[in-house]
Amino acid sequence: MESSQEIFWPVQLGFIINVYLPIIIGFFIFASALIVLFVLGFFRRYQLWKLGGTDKRLEHLTTRLKTTFAVTLANFRIWREAYPGSMHFLILWGTLLLLLGKIIRLFSYPVGITTPPQDIFLYASFISEVGGVLILVGGCLAIYRRYIQKPSRLDTLPDDTLIFGWAFIILLTGYMAKGYRIAISEVPPQDWFLWSPIGYFFSFAFPTFMTEARNEILVWHRAILHVLPAFVFFAYIFISRSRMQHVWLSPINIFFRTLKSKGALQLLNIETAENYGASKIENFTWKQLLDLDSCTRCGRCQDQCPAYLSEKPLTPKKVILDLKEHLYDVYRIPFLKKPLESRPDMITDVITEDVVWSCTTCRACQEACPVYIEHIDKIIDMRRSLVLEQAKIPETGEAALKCIETRGHSCRGTTATRTDWTEGLEVTTLTDNNNVDIVYWVGCAAALEDRNMKVAKAMTKILKTAGINFAILGLEETCCGEPARRMGNEYLFQMQAMKNIEILKNYNTKKIVATCPHCFNTLKNEYPQLGGEFEVVHHSQYIAELLQKGSIKLSNMQKEKFTYHDSCYLGRHNDIYEQPREIIQQLTNSKPVEMSRSKQTGFCCGGGGGRFWMEERIGKRISEMRIEQVMETDANIVASACPYCLQMFEDAIKAKEVEEKLKAFDIAELVAESLNK
Repeated sequence: MESSQEIFWPVQLGFIINVYLPIIIGFFIFASALIVLFVLGFFRRYQLWKLGGTDKRLEHLTTRLKTTFAVTLANFRIWREAYPGSMHFLILWGTLLLLLGKIIRLFSYPVGITTPPQDIFLYASFISEVGGVLILVGGCLAIYRRYIQKPSRLDTLPDDTLIFGWAFIILLTGYMAKGYRIAISEVPPQDWFLWSPIGYFFSFAFPTFMTEARNEILVWHRAILHVLPAFVFFAYIFISRSRMQHVWLSPINIFFRTLKSKGALQLLNIETAENYGASKIENFTWKQLLDLDSCTRCGRCQDQCPAYLSEKPLTPKKVILDLKEHLYDVYRIPFLKKPLESRPDMITDVITEDVVWSCTTCRACQEACPVYIEHIDKIIDMRRSLVLEQAKIPETGEAALKCIETRGHSCRGTTATRTDWTEGLEVTTLTDNNNVDIVYWVGCAAALEDRNMKVAKAMTKILKTAGINFAILGLEETCCGEPARRMGNEYLFQMQAMKNIEILKNYNTKKIVATCPHCFNTLKNEYPQLGGEFEVVHHSQYIAELLQKGSIKLSNMQKEKFTYHDSCYLGRHNDIYEQPREIIQQLTNSKPVEMSRSKQTGFCCGGGGGRFWMEERIGKRISEMRIEQVMETDANIVASACPYCLQMFEDAIKAKEVEEKLKAFDIAELVAESLNK
């Protein structure tokens, strides 16, 4: 494209002094004001975050940066849902391209105001056009989703509507300015089509009489109708608590995400802690307070939460948003660091105890969250405060904790001992022989509950068939402490853990195989916090390894139709999804039928987070909802790899009266049965 006239038209010195110079000065004044507003807004939040306790989050900087860029720019967590993923991706990259085009054009000015490089301007124009179109398409998708589809997880506030309208005005006035520039150019409008297709169509909106005083019209139009609204828009999102602040808060939160094992809770230093858990907003760490500001209200956590879906009062999104509102209510002027003298109780008034105790700690919320908000630690910290500082806990949960404290296990009412299940099996204990390849950690359920004793016997048969030199702790084994920790009694957990770590170290234990995912997770991910470093594998992993080595061989069970339930503490907490499925495939020569919710989106059995010992008195039973999902597959066997899941399913199958059609088995039981054929 060529023109005898410069791209930005001849501008007289008087025009520059009288019109253009004031605009430039105003631009820098507004830009400076925006920077000040951003700094003040950010500093206000920073002051609030500093109210929280310490939390080291600066290790492994390279890993943190990689994930931050991957999530922020590639949206890889958001793409798990195609529609909102596409919508967000279009808006994000449309904005980046639009800003890139603007910046390129801005930096072309120093080359010469009246004679900027043609190529730079043209390419910048095209990039801006593409960016604007992407924003419009993504915005239309967002509007349709929010105002037409109206998914229950989205709460539309006036701020959301304001953002949509404001952004549309800014884009519209930008295209109008570009269309007017094309209309007054000496270059034929059709020559602009490839470089500015949207602007080209807008150029037809201007009659010929508007070409007079064209410099004044264009400059003041851009200043008053386009640039000024853009400045006010940015000022609004800098000083308000608009959801648009996630543009910079989300990357910060992603960068400071936890890099510890997913299944490990934060260790509470019993000896030095000033507060046992969190009864006030200041008792959270600075990262937990940053989480509150980073929530985008997308509701993905809510869509996956079994407590919410079973009509319990808990919704992970609301917990975060309620805590955020509480933080801003208590510290209305954070610069002074002075809280309100009279404030509502955070646990009983703002969140409520029913909400705190509804959580199964299944981690579905954290797996779904696109900005890595950590919900579970906050709920556990509130439980710690209730249990350790206020002695408040559901009655049945308290009974289980007392049983652990007095009898070393969680199985109230049992008359069995830790070794009754071994009768007739000739199982060695470490007191008789500690020169073994593995220690089989049986766990409370498999050692003391009738239904799960069958799992321990099956695992013993598998190990003996494979010729594995193993032993158990026997009477020396006590509860690993996991139920106590998830129910908030950190003190009891640490007492149990230290006792077990000492015993295991005395026997020079190197490798442990655990039947229960909760024991497995605690031994593997949480005992190292207290000095207990052991190699720990789950029994499904170990069985899969034995099959791979050819140590055991299975007979075919093709007549059965299997589905597999992912235990939360095996799956989401430890990313063990494939080994149990590999075992089932070897049993049947086909993959198990997948439920509608499986693997990362699997549905909890309802027994995690100490809920196994608490009466489910609100809403639907989570275990029965899961069995309904099993029944949808038409499978006649639901396999699991967790004693909690197995027991919950046995009860749910009876409640649904489908005992003749559906059976629940542990992976180890199925393998042991196959060895008999």
